[in-house]
Amino acid sequence: MNTDFSQPFNPEAYAPSGKADIRFRRYVEKGMPWFYGIVFPVILGFCLYTYEKETLFRIQELNLFLPDSTFYHTLSAYPGGTLQWAACFLTQFFYYPAAGTALLIAVWVCICFVMRSAFRLSPSWSFLPALVPAALLAGIVEMGYFIYYIKLQGYFFTGSLGILAALSAVWIFSRTANRNPYWGYAWMTVWLLAGYPLFGAYALAGTGYMVVLCWRMPGTLYKNRVTPTVWGLLLLVGVPLAAWHFYSQTAISEIYTAALPSFDAGGEVFADYRTPYYILFFLPLAGAVLYDYVPAIKKYPLILLAHLLVWAATAWGLKKAWYVDENFRKELLMARAIEEEDWEQIPAIFLSGTAEPTRLMVMNKNLALFRLGRAGDEMFQYREGGARPNAPFLVRLAHVGGKALYYHYGQENYCYRWCMEDGVTFGWRTEYLKYMAKTSIAGGDYKVARKYIDMLKRTLFHKEWAEKYETYLDHPEQIRKSKEFAPIIRLLPREDKLNSDLNVIEMFLLRTFAYGESDDPLYQEQTLIAALQMKDIDIFWPRFFQYATLHNGKPMPRHYQEAAYLYGHLENKVDISHMPFDQEVKDSYQRFMEFTQQCAGMTEAQMAEAFRPQFGNTFYYFYFLVNGLQTY
Repeated sequence: MNTDFSQPFNPEAYAPSGKADIRFRRYVEKGMPWFYGIVFPVILGFCLYTYEKETLFRIQELNLFLPDSTFYHTLSAYPGGTLQWAACFLTQFFYYPAAGTALLIAVWVCICFVMRSAFRLSPSWSFLPALVPAALLAGIVEMGYFIYYIKLQGYFFTGSLGILAALSAVWIFSRTANRNPYWGYAWMTVWLLAGYPLFGAYALAGTGYMVVLCWRMPGTLYKNRVTPTVWGLLLLVGVPLAAWHFYSQTAISEIYTAALPSFDAGGEVFADYRTPYYILFFLPLAGAVLYDYVPAIKKYPLILLAHLLVWAATAWGLKKAWYVDENFRKELLMARAIEEEDWEQIPAIFLSGTAEPTRLMVMNKNLALFRLGRAGDEMFQYREGGARPNAPFLVRLAHVGGKALYYHYGQENYCYRWCMEDGVTFGWRTEYLKYMAKTSIAGGDYKVARKYIDMLKRTLFHKEWAEKYETYLDHPEQIRKSKEFAPIIRLLPREDKLNSDLNVIEMFLLRTFAYGESDDPLYQEQTLIAALQMKDIDIFWPRFFQYATLHNGKPMPRHYQEAAYLYGHLENKVDISHMPFDQEVKDSYQRFMEFTQQCAGMTEAQMAEAFRPQFGNTFYYFYFLVNGLQTY
């Protein structure tokens, strides 16, 4: 036997088939924490940015951060106020959705690594921390219309920052208590006493995880685990109760859920939205139970199979939670276009997709056509609809788009009123301050407008907007000449008053204009449009003749001709024989009546479908076959 003792013994050299397997295992063990800690959160963030870009932009409009002590103290008057303050600060970066998403990903990456280190999770359990960002993402993408009703400030970042703070506290506990149990007791006490006012329920969650760790960590702490457990439970119960005496605005029923979203709308709580939060708080609990535990299974194919099953379950859960609604996305696009006064874009957005439109979409489309001067020719060439917003709660037009409609139709007092009411109910938001500033400018209340503009000038991303509108305060003579304010001022009511709109904005606007009187051609045309939409013949005729007088010598828009031609034949109260109707108007009416005879015996719904291809772009179709639309 010839043995070369000059070379060190290498057992792997005698097992070439096992060498590759060892290397593979080593790569897997080293790679999995990095994949789940960095790559996985990046994938989640990329999906969020790709599919929810408009939602992210809208959420920063429904957010407000002011860099002053008053704003901080307003939030810190509640447990967890500092957490909300930090979340509001980061939420404003969604003004550029990519920047806000990058910050969110950075927080998620920190969560993964801190949780893995705090619970000393083996590579086999490295997927567990990555599920925390997945749960947080589910809590964001499930919202839909709830983004208008959520009262928790900085909602999109609050959960991420809160759980990161809780896990960071657990990490410190796992390092200190392992050396000296009394250090663990001290840190648990300091954390909850200082953390509860700052982080609310997340401080309680962190303490709960520490209590569980007392039963898993080795050493003296484990031997005397009853003492820290009892002490931790006393802290969990006693600290919120003691702190409640210092928070006069917090109900005792809310002291253990401070800084958590309540998901209440219209006086009802919708518990299904809490599911991602149940998962979020359970995952670190599972991590605490698995502290420093290495599974007995050493077959890597089985481990990889388990990870694949986790991926599949995560993908299925996210798909199930992800709110997908064509109308909601189109409403968000329209809101951005209205803010930018890109009126041409709104009809194009309306035409995209196949879903029945909501009343907000129809009203946005009509507003855009009116501002473009094309309502009389095109208003009924688009599909009418009255689809209810896809939400389990009652969505009010006033909350999701009514402020913009009131503002652009010259009803400034009502726009201001809803901004004020919603600001008190849901918290102050950038969108509210913008409309309150603009309505004050349009109404001539320059001192009030300056107050809101000065606030917006202190924001990070809306300073340029504030400076733009500040020029109107410095040069009021430019207001009536501006492209934005000139049409609005012409629509202002004669009397400065504020009544109840009964929370039904569409009908309020229609009645306001239909019964309004004005010699201004722009205002008067809107009265005619309102009369058409209300299908009120008695109101229509004086509006029609006034329009013809104010626009003498100009072409009469098609839909106004169609209404006059139809009403003239229906009632014969007005002689239309000498009116110069377009031949196409007469021919389409004749074809419509002939087709009506062919469809005798059909139900109204069947006739609506049969008539739409040929006559869906006429007032005749709207008058006879568009009925029962409900506003909200």
